[in-house]
Amino acid sequence: MITRGILKPKQTLSDIKIATALNISKSPVREAFKRLEQDELIKIMPQSKTFILPINQEKIDGACKLREAIELLLVSEAINYVTEEDLLILDSIIDKQQQAVDRNNKEEYHQYDNAFHHKIAKISKLLDAWNILEKVNIYMNRIRYLSTDRDSLIGLSIKEHRQIVVAMKEKSKAKAKREMSSHLTRTRKALKKLF
Repeated sequence: MITRGILKPKQTLSDIKIATALNISKSPVREAFKRLEQDELIKIMPQSKTFILPINQEKIDGACKLREAIELLLVSEAINYVTEEDLLILDSIIDKQQQAVDRNNKEEYHQYDNAFHHKIAKISKLLDAWNILEKVNIYMNRIRYLSTDRDSLIGLSIKEHRQIVVAMKEKSKAKAKREMSSHLTRTRKALKKLF
């Protein structure tokens, strides 16, 4: 809910209210709060309040750079292993992403966007790198959900995904890396405009 922008920066959280709403004890809620604090999404002030931290531009910049480095490695390695079936799956994911856009379903759009990048990681056989990306994406996702209000950016992202797949079909590492870099650079620039 934090990364999707449902819960806003500086909004306070109550472990008691959340536990009651979920019909669970406070212990699992407090454990979840500790993890969110470790991820620097919330601040726990003992005996006072817990609140959602503002979006940190420095964290976003660092996350974008790290994401680009990892994604370029993943797409380059994926070309060594990609099969026709993998390419069909990537095309199908992009089609589903477009259908989500056509239905104005932002949640589904993001799920398929994530599925596209995850599939490339699976093809590359470097899933440990994907695990690092999931941590990095905690920061990125807070901004990504804000940026989906811009229809032209969404359409461009889908077009860029298709260009990445074309490069993979051609088994061109240089082109795939160039297309991925272009995609991520454009995304980073669009995100910066939101601040």
